[in-house]
Amino acid sequence: MDTAIMGETKTVELVTGTLDLEVAKGPPIDEMCDFAARANPKRGFLIVSKVLGRHMPARPKQMRATMRQLAEGISQQLPEPIVFLGMAETATALGQGVFSAYQQMTGQRLVYLQTSRQRMPGASVLTSFEEGHSHATSHMVQIARPNLETTIAKARSLVIVDDESSTGNTYLAAAEAMAAVMPALETIETVCITDWSDGAYLASMPKPARAVSLLAGRMKWTKGAEHKAAPLPSGSNEAGAAPASAMKSRGGITMTDIATRPFTSARKGERVLVLGDGEHSYEALRIAEDIERQGGIAAVQCITRSPALLGHAMQSVSHFDDAYGSGAPCYLYNILSHQPDRIIIAAEKLGNQRMKALEALQELGAEIPVELYECRYEGGN
Repeated sequence: MDTAIMGETKTVELVTGTLDLEVAKGPPIDEMCDFAARANPKRGFLIVSKVLGRHMPARPKQMRATMRQLAEGISQQLPEPIVFLGMAETATALGQGVFSAYQQMTGQRLVYLQTSRQRMPGASVLTSFEEGHSHATSHMVQIARPNLETTIAKARSLVIVDDESSTGNTYLAAAEAMAAVMPALETIETVCITDWSDGAYLASMPKPARAVSLLAGRMKWTKGAEHKAAPLPSGSNEAGAAPASAMKSRGGITMTDIATRPFTSARKGERVLVLGDGEHSYEALRIAEDIERQGGIAAVQCITRSPALLGHAMQSVSHFDDAYGSGAPCYLYNILSHQPDRIIIAAEKLGNQRMKALEALQELGAEIPVELYECRYEGGN
């Protein structure tokens, strides 16, 4: 990555208001992210990462490099045991990737948890908290293996991974909820790709905290006077239900989650877009890596609950149903940006994802084959 000129500034005019940004450290803004207007009366802007693999296509090597760089920024001498927490839904793949990279680098005793908006069979809710500005405010942290509760109670370090931070309030809510069930907690590290909070939240954290990011700076948001945001659709904050064979990271893991799924084959030079589904996004990255090992040209994106308006980073929007049965509306942005020859959807719960993708392509005048893969996770790790 190129190094930013200290004090780089950028003004983004959205239909919902104006975003003024200033970089304190990191690469140029345009290298890391783009911007869009949220279809959300609580917050009018959306930071759209170019390296996350969610709203815009990202290449697997780019995603892994981001995960590795963030892991390298975390203190290598954190007191054990260490709990990693990935934030739903946008940062679940990022969280697991950073956890995996840090585990490989340090060999330390780690537990990975993720927040969720989907209920996991056989799991109990360890804690919960609210993310005030979100379209889906309620986060659950679930435990499916009772022995992990003992490790979590003894854990001395907490690492919270999100894709971006605007104010740090989500980190604060998550840290307070986790501190209440981690009586031995001594230190917290917050991790994200772009951090626009200027560290304002750190002094309010329940334990001494340190921030890690690839790009850091500050922002000013000026809400547009004339724009009137529509209310969020009914069901936006409803919880769904994951199947028994769903990924185990919702209930806590100590090693990387690995799925059983159909063999992925790709022709040399074939352009393949791999779609995750909501919180189930890490396996989409693994499939994309399999494709690239065979000579294909893969990119990762995700079906998501995040509502955004067309324009700026969002060149197209397609509508999906939530396969988990919550009734929450789901979206896919920029489906043609990778110029795919084929699309693969990696799902832990099968629904009408393939039909909806084909409908979306038809609306855009594209004929591209779509495959739906069922990813199953057995046992625990």
